[in-house]
Amino acid sequence: MAAMTVPALPEESFRRVLCVVAHPDDMEYGTSAAVARWTAKGIEVGYLLLTRGEAGMPNPPEETARLRVAEQRAACDVVGVEHLTVLEHPDGVLVHGLDLRRDICREIRRFKPDVVFGSGYEIETP
Repeated sequence: MAAMTVPALPEESFRRVLCVVAHPDDMEYGTSAAVARWTAKGIEVGYLLLTRGEAGMPNPPEETARLRVAEQRAACDVVGVEHLTVLEHPDGVLVHGLDLRRDICREIRRFKPDVVFGSGYEIETP
């Protein structure tokens, strides 16, 4: 399949962006410069994290979750993001089902973004 390029969305066409990612720090890999640019232009950006990022670290999960969420809040402060919502779906075993979709939809209805930004993840299906 050939790669598909989506045309750029003019920044003047949106005022609110909701960024939906799985873990704390996912937005900082390659996207935070765009977010800082948007907030500097007065565009309101919100982050929705699906997990607290508690898995895969040497510390106990609750301690890791607290640390990663605090680090995410600090990163939000740097790029001008005031709206941070962190869900508590289990990290490492995120289920792409009804509960997850319902929680994402709830946040979209609450934040009312013009644009929803999401990271691309490959999902293997049987």
